[in-house]
Amino acid sequence: MDIELVLAIDASTSVDVREFNLQWEGLARAFVHPDVVGAISAVGDLGIAVTMVQWAGRGRHRTVVEWTFINDEAGAARFSQKIATATRQVRGFTDIGGAIRYSAQSILNNQFEGARKVIDVSGDGTSSTGSPALARDAAIQNGITINGLVIYNEEYDLGQLASYDLRTHYENHVIGGNAAFLMIAQDFNDFARAIREKLVREIMGPPIADRLKQDRFASHSPF
Repeated sequence: MDIELVLAIDASTSVDVREFNLQWEGLARAFVHPDVVGAISAVGDLGIAVTMVQWAGRGRHRTVVEWTFINDEAGAARFSQKIATATRQVRGFTDIGGAIRYSAQSILNNQFEGARKVIDVSGDGTSSTGSPALARDAAIQNGITINGLVIYNEEYDLGQLASYDLRTHYENHVIGGNAAFLMIAQDFNDFARAIREKLVREIMGPPIADRLKQDRFASHSPF
């Protein structure tokens, strides 16, 4: 298939019930959004394999939606329903490295073989258990790319410096691998928009998604 994708979602203590639900609802809506469905359709019969993981502190990781093959709108809708009916299963500190290791093992041990292997890590804080760089580097050695989605959390906002530190942490210690990239959600309310755009970019591949975005912008230009 075209891609094996782990959606690793932050369920640490800094994420309250409302914020967690915004992530969950945003993901469920994303898989029935025309942009994401269109990206899946563009992949063709090869399709994609997706799973969803919740992560928090050390040893606190759970697969909440098992690996699922999707190659059309109906499959995407079924996956959306699986997300919508899943519940929160972990809380705790912020072990991003543990989330990467758990997600990498899930990719290496599943029944699929994708041309691309990607872990999509979203979170609102830096790791509380040391740098996740070793886990990232080990995943890269196994041909896995780690992309990041930083969520600025207004409840714990310490100003521009804290936002910069969070973004820098993800850039330097979390993301890596072939065509890795980082995206920003301005807050949890912005998560739905950010994760939708991120999924399109991951499914289609950054170069193709970026070119389509530029073409769409040009088509709306008054010049």
